[in-house]
Amino acid sequence: MDKIAVLDFGGQYAHLIANRVRRLGVYSDIFDGEVSASELKDGGYKGVILSGGPQSVHEKDSLQADSGIFELGVPVLGICYGHQVISHMLGGRVDRGEVREYGLATVSILNKGEVFEGLENEEQAWMSHFDQVVEVPSGFEVSASTSDCPIAGMWDAERRIFSVQFHPEVTHTPNGMKVLGNFVGICGAKKEWSIEKFIEQEVATIKDKVGDKKVFMLVSGGVDSTVAFTLLEKALGNDRVFGLFVDIGFMREGEVEQVTEALKGLGITNLRVEDAAAEYFEALKEVYEPEQKRGIIGKLFLDVQKRVFEEMSLDPAEWILGQGTIYPDTIETGGTKHADTIKTHHNRVPEIQALIDAGQVIEPIAQLYKDEVRGVGEKLGLPHDMVWRHPFPGPGLAVRCLCSEEEVGDVEDLSELNSKISSEGYDAIVLPV
Repeated sequence: MDKIAVLDFGGQYAHLIANRVRRLGVYSDIFDGEVSASELKDGGYKGVILSGGPQSVHEKDSLQADSGIFELGVPVLGICYGHQVISHMLGGRVDRGEVREYGLATVSILNKGEVFEGLENEEQAWMSHFDQVVEVPSGFEVSASTSDCPIAGMWDAERRIFSVQFHPEVTHTPNGMKVLGNFVGICGAKKEWSIEKFIEQEVATIKDKVGDKKVFMLVSGGVDSTVAFTLLEKALGNDRVFGLFVDIGFMREGEVEQVTEALKGLGITNLRVEDAAAEYFEALKEVYEPEQKRGIIGKLFLDVQKRVFEEMSLDPAEWILGQGTIYPDTIETGGTKHADTIKTHHNRVPEIQALIDAGQVIEPIAQLYKDEVRGVGEKLGLPHDMVWRHPFPGPGLAVRCLCSEEEVGDVEDLSELNSKISSEGYDAIVLPV
């Protein structure tokens, strides 16, 4: 299957670029910005995209690409910081801008061929930069400009190296997908990526990784864990996948009953509901820092799993842990070496990461984005309301709320209490949890 490599220089948009390429029907992989050219060559990638990032090329130890990437003979596209990296590494010049350009800008298209094929003379595009290219490298031509950024695009026709200062991957750039689509076409990449193809390949991967073991799956009733569970069952059969739903005591009202009924309605019979509310209440007492809460919650999931293992007399050597981790979960945690951490996902606390490193965890949808997960769910025949259910975090409401174990007021009708809180000028609400 043809693939495009996306090099992550620390910008959160790197994964959005990969998602956009997949939507064009071509599979994409994320790599650290400093990945070796030989690794990309061995992987047979049809093209390389350099993402944006928060650094300046003039900073000490700023991230640079392997120069060998420009000698691979495959098309290269630089975006934002990637645009500046290309200029800096190939002999152009990057200076501090006189004006920080952030937001929509009118881009004048000076060369409507190649990546700008089919665009108008002027296009709206999203800018987010301070440094800018002020001199193109030898062999390059200026292909786009704005009033504040004279070199908003450049290209080397002979080496098929292209770059833009703006962000074609975001929806704020109306014709950005045309730019990415043109680049994919220049790469000659066949559009072979699809949900059906993923399911076929992942079923084979699951069988190979699990071998003759069984999977102990942590389920929440949300779309991610449900799709992952269903995919595991498709590959291994019902009798080799066991689901554990942990009631942590911070769920929505009626959540436990609703989830249990929904999962059983899908034919998931190997399911156990474990009431661990008391353990979570005790462990989270007087803990207010969200990152600390996430760490406690993730570790407790493992503690509960181990306890259930012992109670059911299961041999850990015969099982591996299953999780419904998806690509955005790794983004939040800083999925590549230079990505900024938004938050530590509860599926990525140190204890679980150690199991992942030891090959004792399977995450069948970890390379998918949320829209792709929903697509897999639909192809697997899951009900529409389950596939499109509003996301709810695994830690429940524990991270977001300060909770009391005792009931506050009349849990049947909190409207009077909430009205009083509002009338006193407080921006808060009591939830029925």
